[in-house]
Amino acid sequence: MRNVRQAAVPQVQLVTFKVGGEEFGLDVFAVHEIRRWEGVTPVPRMPAFVEGVLEVRGDVLPVIDLRRRFEVAGVVYDDDTRIVLVESEREKLGLVVDSVTEVLRAPETSISAPPAYIRGLAAEFVKGIVRLESRLVILLDLERILSSDERIALEGAQLVPAAEDGAAGGA
Repeated sequence: MRNVRQAAVPQVQLVTFKVGGEEFGLDVFAVHEIRRWEGVTPVPRMPAFVEGVLEVRGDVLPVIDLRRRFEVAGVVYDDDTRIVLVESEREKLGLVVDSVTEVLRAPETSISAPPAYIRGLAAEFVKGIVRLESRLVILLDLERILSSDERIALEGAQLVPAAEDGAAGGA
């Protein structure tokens, strides 16, 4: 047997943020912009966690309040509140968070599957847990922030483009 040099451990970069006192993370490549909280335009008959819409460079994006989405009590907007503009394979969204903490580099080996005991509404959004020396960061699955039914409701309100929409619209 020969001695093989071990390759460098692949790293992930995450934008981390707080929601209801817990620290969450998203892949840095999914995050396009971080904005200070600004008023959004409310849309009638939307789920309670849809704060409204925001116009960003010609696009109208639905804005999801993650505190409401995760059923965290006491939604208060302050100077630390941010809107994280993200893009998944399916849509562009704004996510309201309590504060953005940092851009973090972590070894891929620090990510583990979520524990089986994680239950409740937020559990379906958890992709994994990033274990660091002094803290845990909950890795969100951006593709699951909205369910199929919720996407259909937003498409019906024309807040996100329909998945099968491949042609440019007319008149």
